[in-house]
Amino acid sequence: MQRRLLSLIVVLAGCAAVAATATAPGASAASRRTFSRTVARILALPYQPAYAPSGTDSAFPSSPTPVLNDFPAEDYTSGSIPDSPDHPSWPPIFKPVTLHAPDGATLLGELAMHPGRRPAVLVVHGFNTNGKESVIRWAALLAHDGYDVLAADQRDFAAEYHDGNVDSRYPQTFGWKEAQDVLAAGRYLRRLPGVTSEGIVGFSEGAQNAILAVAQDTTHVFSAALTFSGPADQDTQVYSTAAPPNCSTPACTFPVTDALIALVVPPYTDDDPCQVLDAAATAYHTTAYKVLAHESAFHAQTHVRVPLLNFYAADDPLVHPFQATMMAGYERGAPLQRTIEIQRGAHAYYYDRWWQQKAILTYFHALLPSAGPTSTAATVNRTPGGTPISSQTVSLDGATRASANAQLAPYICDTSRRSPG
Repeated sequence: MQRRLLSLIVVLAGCAAVAATATAPGASAASRRTFSRTVARILALPYQPAYAPSGTDSAFPSSPTPVLNDFPAEDYTSGSIPDSPDHPSWPPIFKPVTLHAPDGATLLGELAMHPGRRPAVLVVHGFNTNGKESVIRWAALLAHDGYDVLAADQRDFAAEYHDGNVDSRYPQTFGWKEAQDVLAAGRYLRRLPGVTSEGIVGFSEGAQNAILAVAQDTTHVFSAALTFSGPADQDTQVYSTAAPPNCSTPACTFPVTDALIALVVPPYTDDDPCQVLDAAATAYHTTAYKVLAHESAFHAQTHVRVPLLNFYAADDPLVHPFQATMMAGYERGAPLQRTIEIQRGAHAYYYDRWWQQKAILTYFHALLPSAGPTSTAATVNRTPGGTPISSQTVSLDGATRASANAQLAPYICDTSRRSPG
């Protein structure tokens, strides 16, 4: 059971594209300036790779015992397991809610609503056994700083914390159906009284799913999107874990991916991505190939019509840094999109929690309409000695659509076929 409960970060997460200049049709000069200045402010923030957490996290002011600040890696390991000493309780402003995906899948969430009118943020978890519990500190931060906030499970996550039963009608798909869950959660939040605008922030597979969801947003739910370490293409993400590298089926194995699947995907008996894809294809009346065809975030971003900022880390052991170049290659000519690769951060929850908090708060405070009641105050300590993160980035200037497409892997379940992306 403990093996099932252990939470891990995403490795899985992770169509002809329209012209990049169509990404933000009619983007005004003012909106372009606001986006550019906001990104510049984030890049000017000091980042300390040798971050040393100390003191408490003031995003949990009503906790019976002070919530200690901790290394971000705890968020997706023991810090995401309910009843673990490292896992804080949801602040009292959060209330449990139940919502549904378009196909009927039940999604459980935690919702924080403030009095009056203000912006909201949807916080999207990654490939983690415990779903929304892995983003509790980020959701609490945003609620503390004045945002209405929803953190919701995507389908087939945290099943043992729902009612003890797994609903096999709605299995995981590594992003296709989960992106629909994310969009459904966004629509739920946007319709609530008092919500003036809505942003979305996603981590790891949740970053991929956030991009896919915003690309499908035809009803103007979201006003701004921010992601950390999202797979650019899910098939390519899985193939990047192949052993041996550059293998051909049937000689391909995916040991890292297999181990994560066994921990995260109910009923915790599968340990092969193609098994999971085949089961999902049967449940949703399609093919495994077509499932993966819906999970190419770098192509989907050309359909995003709102500001989109993506972060990656060059030392990420799971979502390898070439995926940042895939995203950067497909944002060329898009005035409201930017992909930034930092030198050191590992995966999704970067080393410097203070910097990542400030980046999130700075972004949404500037880019969400009616963000007046919100704050940009971090809730954890800052470690001295950091330099502006602009001095700690990797150049993506050479990325093009051609170089991005060249990174696509063959179809993982039959490498004789081209990538479904």
